[in-house]
Amino acid sequence: MAAEDERAVDLAGKALEYLQLNRAEEAHRTLREAVSLSPQNSVVQAALSQLRDSEGTCALAKLCKLYTSEDDNDAGIQALQILKPGGSQLSDKDGIECLELLLDGEAKFKYTDELIALILTRSSGSRLRLASKLEQNVKPLLTKFRVIGKEATSGLVTTLLDPAAWASKSAQSSCEKAVFQCFAESLAADGDEAAISISLASLARLLVADSSELHSSLGEKAFNSVLSSLDYSLPSLIRSQATIITAKYLETSQEKGQKVLQNFIISHTSQPDDRNLALTFSVAASVFPILPSVAAELLLRDGFLPALIPLLKSSKSGKVSKAALNMLNAACVDQACREAIQENCFEWLQITANSNGQAENPGLAAVIIAKLKSGNVAVGKPEAENDKDTDQLVQKFKRMLNDGESTNIQSSIEGLAYTSIQPRIKENLANDKPVLERLISLLYSLPSKSPSTFGALNLISNLASYLPSLTEEQKRLSQLKAYANASKQKFETDPLETDDRVTARCKKLLEAGIVPLFVAISKEVSSAAQTIIFKVVLCLSKNQKHRGQLAQQGAVRLLLSAHGANELLGAEALRTASHALARILISVNPALVFGSSAATPISSAVRPLLSLLEADESAEQRDLLAIFESLLALTNLASTDDSTRKLILRMAWPKIQELLLANNTMIQRATVELVCNLMASPEGVAKFADGGLQASNRLHILLALADVDDYETRRAAGGALAMLTEWDQAVDAVVRRERGVSILLGLCQEEEEDLRHRGIACVRNIVCAPGAVGVSGVERVKSNGGVDVLKALLKASRNPAVLELCVEALKKLLG
Repeated sequence: MAAEDERAVDLAGKALEYLQLNRAEEAHRTLREAVSLSPQNSVVQAALSQLRDSEGTCALAKLCKLYTSEDDNDAGIQALQILKPGGSQLSDKDGIECLELLLDGEAKFKYTDELIALILTRSSGSRLRLASKLEQNVKPLLTKFRVIGKEATSGLVTTLLDPAAWASKSAQSSCEKAVFQCFAESLAADGDEAAISISLASLARLLVADSSELHSSLGEKAFNSVLSSLDYSLPSLIRSQATIITAKYLETSQEKGQKVLQNFIISHTSQPDDRNLALTFSVAASVFPILPSVAAELLLRDGFLPALIPLLKSSKSGKVSKAALNMLNAACVDQACREAIQENCFEWLQITANSNGQAENPGLAAVIIAKLKSGNVAVGKPEAENDKDTDQLVQKFKRMLNDGESTNIQSSIEGLAYTSIQPRIKENLANDKPVLERLISLLYSLPSKSPSTFGALNLISNLASYLPSLTEEQKRLSQLKAYANASKQKFETDPLETDDRVTARCKKLLEAGIVPLFVAISKEVSSAAQTIIFKVVLCLSKNQKHRGQLAQQGAVRLLLSAHGANELLGAEALRTASHALARILISVNPALVFGSSAATPISSAVRPLLSLLEADESAEQRDLLAIFESLLALTNLASTDDSTRKLILRMAWPKIQELLLANNTMIQRATVELVCNLMASPEGVAKFADGGLQASNRLHILLALADVDDYETRRAAGGALAMLTEWDQAVDAVVRRERGVSILLGLCQEEEEDLRHRGIACVRNIVCAPGAVGVSGVERVKSNGGVDVLKALLKASRNPAVLELCVEALKKLLG
């Protein structure tokens, strides 16, 4: 370290000592001198940051006092700026002081809600103090927080769930239950939507965190209030919070919760006014995705569906019809419900779908009809008539998608997603350029985690998906199953689902700009939606001609972002992203994708590719195609530079060594090709020629692979041996092997020029090696009839490179 740096570090340490002694002026003066000596020194920079944070914290307490004592909004704004995201933690002392000031102040001041939430986030001391206050008296403090606002209340719930804030587990558990009961009791009393939302959000967080302990504190009256919050007339935020509570409560309470649900629905349907009907249908629609069997039992109860249509016809409320349609839409997940809806409601659904009623009702009705048809309910009609009906629905959904009405967009996307399961509709949509462009345009603007976004991505996935590749045994089993269900389905592959037709659809999606869309939205959508995106890219990358375009449009970075960017992504999504990455990297020049100016280094692709070599424990059969394509991509990367080769060797050598002995010829071939490229680095050579027993065994395997039946494997092994024998130690190891030289001479006698070239390169390296190694090599080649083999090669070959090597080797042998 330079003298100036040493002096600067010493001064920075003294400045921090002055700061601890509250001698701020001396701390400033000393640190200024340190900065003048070494402004970029990391220790000096850290001291400077600590001094600034100290100043900010002191200022925060002053601002909070000014804000609470004089309702000074400017002070509140400045305090928020100090607490902005990315700042360092507050000290315990200052966090507690600021929290106390804000709690003692007027609850309805403009910025109190956000300030308390940020202080509780930034200061562990403030959470400790709040926990202590809750232990003393829960109800008054909780009431005050609810008055302050949702952000502060959320901070209180965070404190409840933070084990570090509590003196004991029992104290934490006791306060959790007390707070939970208070929120549950307040639901029935809450009059405005803001208060209801605060209670529901808090209950949802607590129940998700500890449902086994807390569900018993949610009484029947409180749960009825939660169910009432599922009403479709309420804001979506309230309904989503109520849905989370309903799901966790029914999951944990089981029969008890189901009984309360049944009683709620029965009591409301026994008084069939518009309000009760709308609420009942809303609750049923929300429960179907959570507990389809329980909801189906209620829907299929004697007399429910037969009485539904007369009730709807007698009601003049569009809200009742909308809620009923949402219920029927959700019920389509169950086969028995679909059949019952077909029998009792189909005529009304058709009338509603063709009506000019409430904006979203015709669209919802059309979606339900589409689901009934996709579920093979309408089996009584001739196939041509069913196809005509479906075509009419598709045209309706297209109009709804293009008319710009936001209320119709979700229904149109959902309807197209269901109808696009049929190959004929896939072709229709893929060849409708305006619809594809409209769909992509919508995905840029739709809320990233909305049902419409998820549905649109599912629709795109339907268009791009190939039929799964089946082994001969799987094909026979599929045919047997198809024969057994001959009345329900055909066993022949639809000509619109052949690989050529799917590839054509994928090309249409590429031309429409699907990849730039994925790059733009992938970080914002849900993990489930990301999984669909990776699946579509995997389909797009199946055809080699698409891979260059995928790389140009950012698909490589998109796929690499799956690893480490989102902890919620499951193993299936990560493998799908890795597989798509492998396909692209097989066919593109890595130097163009990972150029020196690129932000993403080549090394970032190695780990995702290596993950494909590991067994997928969730799969019934090992995905050999993914392993094969991963090996090809790694081979391409290994052609770039030594650092990449070293990384592959360090991270994957045991697996590569295992795959050299794979039973599958294609896997073995690809592994040998990878080894051939790895041999360009000294570390790769050392694996076969470091003089150890393991290296000797590996060389034995590599020589054996140069003598197998598969031409491509022999060629790759020959190439690896040609590079390996450029090293004297490797030559010595080959010569010592009983059949080593014989195998290499065998390559020289092959009919294919590529194999001859590799063989003569190895022989030339052996006989031309320096010193005793070369002498031993000449003797071994001669004793194996090498002179005659090379003379025959001179006559047979027309390749100048082969002839040149052959002449050089013969001179050594005959000289």
